[in-house]
Amino acid sequence: MGEQGGNDDAAITQRMADVMGERPLRLERQALAHSGNAVYRAHMAGGRSLAVRVSPKAQTFLHTRSNLAMLRGFGLPVQTVLAQGAMPAGGDFVVLDWLPGRDLFYAFDSLDARQAERIAEAVVAFQCRVAQRLPAPAQGGFGWAAVGARAPRGRWTEIFDEPVPAACHVATLARTDATMLERFRARLGLVRASLEDYFDTLHPVCFLHDLTIKNVLVDGGELSGLIDFDTVCYGDPLLVLGTTLGHIDTMVGERGRPYAEALLRCWAPQGERRRATGFYASLWVIGSLSVAIEQGNAASVRFLTLVLDQMLRVAERA
Repeated sequence: MGEQGGNDDAAITQRMADVMGERPLRLERQALAHSGNAVYRAHMAGGRSLAVRVSPKAQTFLHTRSNLAMLRGFGLPVQTVLAQGAMPAGGDFVVLDWLPGRDLFYAFDSLDARQAERIAEAVVAFQCRVAQRLPAPAQGGFGWAAVGARAPRGRWTEIFDEPVPAACHVATLARTDATMLERFRARLGLVRASLEDYFDTLHPVCFLHDLTIKNVLVDGGELSGLIDFDTVCYGDPLLVLGTTLGHIDTMVGERGRPYAEALLRCWAPQGERRRATGFYASLWVIGSLSVAIEQGNAASVRFLTLVLDQMLRVAERA
């Protein structure tokens, strides 16, 4: 295992001993962490396990304890913070109880259609519970924040950065020398322009933005826990639906189709809401395509091109 912001395994082990009064026997680095944080399974005496998350940034986990306590109070199967503090070389760490199971991404091969549907139904039910019981603060904004804190953006569309005038996108599509990526970005920009009225109708709704094919734990074919709640998002909950569909189409494929279909059935987005879901999915996939082009991965470029075109067609549908 390599270092995390200058903090090696020995430093993590020592900090756990400092705050827990107990030294782990072994640290096991966990995969599929996209947040920039390192996640470990700490094997303790007596066969127990704890989860340790380490961030190179200070105060990353400032609100994690209170966020989890709030969600746990609503009946969500989340972790409990046992200890936290700063790392000697900088950054932040938090120790939590270990929940059984593995990320949904790794469980698709072992799930039958009904199990996938039950997990999807449970995830959507938890999202609905959060939306109902965690209203946005008075004069609340849009974007990412701690539970109950005011999010930083005044309008939902602002989380997608500054819009480019639609005329510029039309001009790009008319250019014979425009690259494939430029054409995709122009199509995505026109979709965004067509959804601005929809975005303006939105009020900030609290949702768990990172419950995609990761952070949803599965054990024995059933949902066993939800993890990673340093922040929540206030805005359009369909963002997480679109992002999840993007993950499934690009990283899972047919194995994830029953889960994707169950999510769509539970959320039931229609009209502009369905187009917005397609926009959110396309936004995620175009980022993956850009990386594949930069890396010169021709096979991934071909595959992602087909996926993105199909998703944009959904978003472009009048």
